[in-house]
Amino acid sequence: MMRWTYKGLTQSLPIGAAGPDGKKRPIQLFPKVGALKDPGLEAFKVYFPHFLGNRRGSDLMTPELGTSLHALLETQDEEQRAAIVRRVAREEIPETFGRYLEVIRSFDVTVHSEARTMQVSLELKPHGAGWVSWSFAVHFPPRQEGGGEVETRPRPSPEAMNDPRTAELIRVARHYYPAGYPVWEDDDEESEPAYRRTPEYQRWRALREQTWDDWKEWEEFLRRSRAVFPGHPVSDVTHPSADACSRCCVYLEQPLPDGGRAVTRVVGAVSILAPLYLVYVTTHSVGPDTTATLPQLDFTPGGEAKSSADALARLIEQVFGYRPFPMELADVPLPELRVESLHESATLLGALFADRGTLANVP
Repeated sequence: MMRWTYKGLTQSLPIGAAGPDGKKRPIQLFPKVGALKDPGLEAFKVYFPHFLGNRRGSDLMTPELGTSLHALLETQDEEQRAAIVRRVAREEIPETFGRYLEVIRSFDVTVHSEARTMQVSLELKPHGAGWVSWSFAVHFPPRQEGGGEVETRPRPSPEAMNDPRTAELIRVARHYYPAGYPVWEDDDEESEPAYRRTPEYQRWRALREQTWDDWKEWEEFLRRSRAVFPGHPVSDVTHPSADACSRCCVYLEQPLPDGGRAVTRVVGAVSILAPLYLVYVTTHSVGPDTTATLPQLDFTPGGEAKSSADALARLIEQVFGYRPFPMELADVPLPELRVESLHESATLLGALFADRGTLANVP
């Protein structure tokens, strides 16, 4: 597999950017992200890889909340590639996070073109904290058929936009998520962001807490799932305070000839906002040295996984009486709605369940 490494910095880069009041913000005030209960460095470390992987300018609502790293996969010119990495390190990161950072000492990117993955290693000093050395992978989605531009997300068809079910599901989403309140307008010195003080958010929070504390059907579903899949681990993998669904996972494993194993997770996701459910599968392999591939998400599984997915779907329908979520409506956009757990503009899938990245991330 071909690999190239590019250095964004040859010497430390002091960052002078500050907040609207002309002052730096300590990293401890970095906004809360997703299921994390607290703001700060850990929230920054959750959001930062997502920022690097997002295509800069692709979202009309937040055109600067992303980077140019994707372009490394779209050019073979070495000088252009090096210039892209320098621009990300010297301009795009400071523009977005400068008020929380004092110095970036290094920013190195190793490109694995065939896997469409980049390994990022950096060292930086946040404001109000010590030096942080950090390395992580950023994965970019595959090209569309025909070799065109990489889409950051699928686009809904005209039929989906005109489907009568779309209007009803949008109505449900608007009942639980406030319109407006874009993330870049949050005041990080407020004890409670403005969107959380809306009636919509309060309804969402009350329902999430209710289903987390006392949802008898969910407990019955977990009990019956363990009976339906004897010999396989079955776990509740719900994010208790972030997503609009509760999730149950059935773990299937098969040995591989090299001593590793193929891991399949069959997941049932039940929305807390509407009588809808999803059943999907993630697959990845673990080598004999415990290194693992990235999980692949599949909403239409086949083989042994299909029989397990069908059994889980039947059980959800028996216990809850819910119907499958129409995946053809998954990417209907809700750009005006503030969905706390999402790092991007909302869709029906993200608002009523969770985004694809969260769905694929099963412990």
